[in-house]
Amino acid sequence: MHTPPKSGAKLALALAVTLTLSGCLSTRSYVDTALPMVGKSDVGTVASPAPVQVLAEFRTQGNANARATGFMKPRVLAVANESGLFTTATEAAASNQATLTVVIDNVPLTDNAAAKGFGTGLTFGAVGTMVTDGYAATLTYRVGETSKSVEVKHALHTTVGNHAGPANLTPVSPDQAAGQVIDQITWNGLKQLREQGAFE
Repeated sequence: MHTPPKSGAKLALALAVTLTLSGCLSTRSYVDTALPMVGKSDVGTVASPAPVQVLAEFRTQGNANARATGFMKPRVLAVANESGLFTTATEAAASNQATLTVVIDNVPLTDNAAAKGFGTGLTFGAVGTMVTDGYAATLTYRVGETSKSVEVKHALHTTVGNHAGPANLTPVSPDQAAGQVIDQITWNGLKQLREQGAFE
């Protein structure tokens, strides 16, 4: 079992500091609904699926995050294999030299998130807070000298202490939230690449 990344599943360092200060504050994560829910039936099919090598990297504000990448890779591979767009999707080099590169960069969107988290800790959750993390992803499919790229953006909201979550969103654990964000980004990116004819 993979340990969820500190950045991505736990989101901001401010949240970790807050939890340390209070010792008992609850956190709830909410996956933003702006990005459409996409699955295999939405992605479509290709005439001649081929194998692909999957390269995945998670970044935190532009810097490589090895722990989060370890959590991310199997999820991206699982989606790629389930999609039906490829005969196989593995980390090993493909016989046709095709590669699918998925890079997700986590950038906190909430202004002054550290100060807000610190304040919540000092009040032991009586005054809660909510922070929002943004995820900017680039998916690139390359065969030889030909490549196509798409960009996908997502967001995740996390409340700490006594703070209501976004309206009409269901709270999930940080583990579930991180997984959902990665899965939805990958599904949406594959759909866009297929619509661009990348796999034909």
